Amino acid sequence: MSVLRVVPLLVVLAIVAGACSSTASTDGAAGEPSSTTSETGETTTTSVEPADGTTTEALTVTAPASEVDPIGQQLDWIVTAINNGEVTTAELEDHFSSDFLDAVPPSQLLLFFPQLATLAEPPVAIEEVTPDTNPQVPPGVVAASAILIGADDARLEVSIAVADDAPNLIEGLFIAPQMLEFPEPVTVEAIDRRLADLATASSLAVFDVSSGECEAVHEIRADQQLLLGSVFKLWVLEALAHEVDQGNASWDETMAVTDELRSNPTGEIYELDTGTEVSLRELAELMISISDNTATDMLIDRLDRRSVEAAIERAGVADPSANRPLLSTGNLFALKFDPTDPNADDYRELDEAGQRALLDGLDEAVLPWVGEEFTIEGFEAILTADGGLPIDQPRDFDLEWFATPVDLCRTLVHLSELADTPGLEPVAAILEVSDGAGLPFDRDRWPTVRFKGGSEPGVVAGAWWFERNDGQRHVVAGGANNPDELLDETELILTLASAIELVR
Repeated sequence: MSVLRVVPLLVVLAIVAGACSSTASTDGAAGEPSSTTSETGETTTTSVEPADGTTTEALTVTAPASEVDPIGQQLDWIVTAINNGEVTTAELEDHFSSDFLDAVPPSQLLLFFPQLATLAEPPVAIEEVTPDTNPQVPPGVVAASAILIGADDARLEVSIAVADDAPNLIEGLFIAPQMLEFPEPVTVEAIDRRLADLATASSLAVFDVSSGECEAVHEIRADQQLLLGSVFKLWVLEALAHEVDQGNASWDETMAVTDELRSNPTGEIYELDTGTEVSLRELAELMISISDNTATDMLIDRLDRRSVEAAIERAGVADPSANRPLLSTGNLFALKFDPTDPNADDYRELDEAGQRALLDGLDEAVLPWVGEEFTIEGFEAILTADGGLPIDQPRDFDLEWFATPVDLCRTLVHLSELADTPGLEPVAAILEVSDGAGLPFDRDRWPTVRFKGGSEPGVVAGAWWFERNDGQRHVVAGGANNPDELLDETELILTLASAIELVR
């Protein structure tokens, strides 16, 4: 049967789930979507994304009451895994079918289960299981929905399908926060207070872009520059579209997967065999929808670092120098998370020419976790070697990607102009794969939503493009940073996104 993607809000936003966590799903969950991961992301979705880039509606799966026992056993294991905070590869192979693990690799699941504890505080328990019947459920599969409740009363919605025959392996799984709601009241003053309570620095703005210009209608420090996480991938998409428009690239052109371009062990492309050919369009779809970092770095390599820097200028970013030289995601992970030389301190001591030379050397190297069997423990050991910070702690806030809400608005306007250009129509489709990011937007009022989120420890950012049912267009963009502590990413993304409710 079709595999339901495993995409909580944070995976979609994330650039690295857990460490630099779609995402968002919600930068992303898996397909964000998240929705995904992640990002930050890169949130939740009920769609399945086949390798060809199309999207189909996920199957609603239910089961007769007499067939719930196998599901109950797997739900018990899922709850135990959440409460333990980790799983092993062997456990995943004991509980998931090979088809599921082909579609959602163990490396993603190893990061996913610890992250669920950020959505519902352990100990988590099963509150209810609802079996039902559905004629669409394939033969040999039973399924149901369930609600898990955490110690903080947060609830997770679960859709699960398992094989009817022993050992009743999981064939489909979907987990998401239950009934996400925007915090009340939704006023500029209340949003600003919530941002101040949740982060040490924040900025946010709502723009009317119906005229093709960014006209701010509500502002909270709209010119304050903050870290973006995976939102920077909008500029990579812009650079790709520009090269396609110039005839220097095509959507169906392919690239081969190489170890040198593998980034962190999340996303779909990381798991592909060396030499696997992937189209530029599919790389772009995965980069935006699930914040696939290896896909991102393949595109940056194909386009060239300076091409993306030129895209930043074309987008109208006020201070493009803040993102020169542009870091790939692999560059960022090498400098921030690999304790061997060259490290972040080495990079800071260089002028721009020296930094470019250093990054070129990193581009040719293979990250230390590539080629090794990935485990959370192994990754943590790499990061904490020689007194390094644990995987989930903020670090090196001067090494990232930077923009203001105004910059992000101009970027989305420019992407909209590109999407209206003959031959560049895929730009809109790519940005709409994870459109709602699992958030409670009024889709009757806002039938078209484009989204990119991003996060890493201490960083949350989001940029949304809305087209109203009367043709009016608005952008919401903003972010929050804290260099010293982790952020409540779910509350922050809800707070940022709620600003669209200010539009009357």
